[in-house]
Amino acid sequence: MTTNMAYHLKRLHPQFHDDSSGSTSASAAAPRLTQKKIDLRPPLSEKRKKEITEKIAEFVALDMRPVRIVEGEGLKELLRTLEPGYTVPTRATVMDVVHTKYLSIRSDIYMAIQDCEAVSFTTDIWTSLQMEAYLTVTSHFITGDWRLESFVLETKKMEDSHTADHIARELTEIICEWDIPSSKIVSVVHDNAANMVACTNQLVQQPRWGKMKGVRCAGHTLQLCINSALKQDPICRTVAAARRLVSHFKKSAKATTALQEQQKQQNVPLHKLVQDVVTHWNSVYLMLDRLIEQKGPVSAVLTDESVSKRSDRDLELSTSQWRTAEDIVAVLKPMITLTELLSQENNASLSATVPMLMNIKKRHLVVHEDDSRTTKIIKTTLSDEMDRRWELKGPGLEISVYISAAVLDPRFKKRSFLSDDQRDEAYSVVAELAESLTDRSCQEESDTVDPGPTAPKQDAVMAMLLASDEDEEEQDETSEMKVYLKDFTKCNGGPLEWWKKNEDRYPKLSRVAKRFHSIPSTSTPSERIFSKAGFIANKSRSALFPTNVNKLVFLAHNFRRIRQPQV
Repeated sequence: MTTNMAYHLKRLHPQFHDDSSGSTSASAAAPRLTQKKIDLRPPLSEKRKKEITEKIAEFVALDMRPVRIVEGEGLKELLRTLEPGYTVPTRATVMDVVHTKYLSIRSDIYMAIQDCEAVSFTTDIWTSLQMEAYLTVTSHFITGDWRLESFVLETKKMEDSHTADHIARELTEIICEWDIPSSKIVSVVHDNAANMVACTNQLVQQPRWGKMKGVRCAGHTLQLCINSALKQDPICRTVAAARRLVSHFKKSAKATTALQEQQKQQNVPLHKLVQDVVTHWNSVYLMLDRLIEQKGPVSAVLTDESVSKRSDRDLELSTSQWRTAEDIVAVLKPMITLTELLSQENNASLSATVPMLMNIKKRHLVVHEDDSRTTKIIKTTLSDEMDRRWELKGPGLEISVYISAAVLDPRFKKRSFLSDDQRDEAYSVVAELAESLTDRSCQEESDTVDPGPTAPKQDAVMAMLLASDEDEEEQDETSEMKVYLKDFTKCNGGPLEWWKKNEDRYPKLSRVAKRFHSIPSTSTPSERIFSKAGFIANKSRSALFPTNVNKLVFLAHNFRRIRQPQV
């Protein structure tokens, strides 16, 4: 009887059969059987095993775990408890599944890009903990139902020096691999680094990139404006003193503990001090703002002889420095909100860039007689830097990509900061582009069908020759641009929602709107990849090939976006 049970286990429940001794006698088998808890569940099907393996691969990609996690005893023990009949796959098997998922999602994104009207890109270079440089390229486009999509296309290891020529070659190779037509390419958004600026200047000259525009990251440009203001005296000395003060608390466990006690005694929020980081936007503002909040507890700790040495007390800010810090925070606070608005990824923001800059100059950066010296210096420097870096006062503003995007945003189409001539020119630029896109679309359609007789072309020529001035005026009055400028339909849900509802009324302009509203105001989407990519390409994953880094970053960013249904 016992032998029959052992045979049954071996055949239908192999996970509970133990034949390590090689004995088949009843006396040998009996003890082993009594020591095991028999699971009456049927053995795992191949389908179920495949599902679990795929979920492990998704777990590795989405949570950015090292592939070698499948070799850990912790995961094996967990799966042994949840699914006793499942054997954890090898690293090679998991990477095979990751590769399959990569190809599947890549195919979906490829088709989405082929179906879209236009596509823009953000790009930047980041360095892993292994000091390996990678170039990440993210695509941005608007779907047929006016949903803004953002997908990582490629993360490539930069083997050579980061020259403009090398970056331009890599970017061109990427768009060629994705078969993106030059007619669809709208812009490349990048930071203000000299090599990136030179790179886009090269791309503009290449036919493969069509009429692409290079757009400097608004967030990075705004940060450069702020940095210029912070370099002025006495502002720079106050920031340096605050930096030293915060650094003291960061390095002293005793001072940090004392600060927490003072926070409780003074009923101040139990917040940690913030250390500014050169590469992080707005970090100086955050440092000063937090320091002002914690002024009481910080001062109490520094004057406590049981906690602070005599030399530490010299770190305390002077009265004038505290006042300067307060002035800096007061002026920079709206700039932080502006940066956050410009960095939005889920809605069009390029169209709002210049209007918001003009508003902040007009309503916040105007110098008043009762402003402190510090406030006047910051306001004047910020205003001058904005004018210089965005060329707000120079010729050609009306034909810039920022103004064209603003014209196609119902909230900003009546540009009050432009002269009448500049507004007319801005409207003309957009209207002409709308007509050229329509003509090109008609030409592409005609190229795909039998041209037929030439009579229609002759009719068009005759109509042009016999047209009257009255016909031209009537056509001008009924043009889409004229009607659009007189349209005061409310734009409550943002420009994309507005165009979704009004696309049928303005078929020509809507095509242009999809182009300009696909341009992000900042390169933040690519920079947000850095934290994911850096997590993937860290010390515990130093053996990863660059192709695997690309696949894992690709899946970590794109998997949920392409698989989750939109609401």
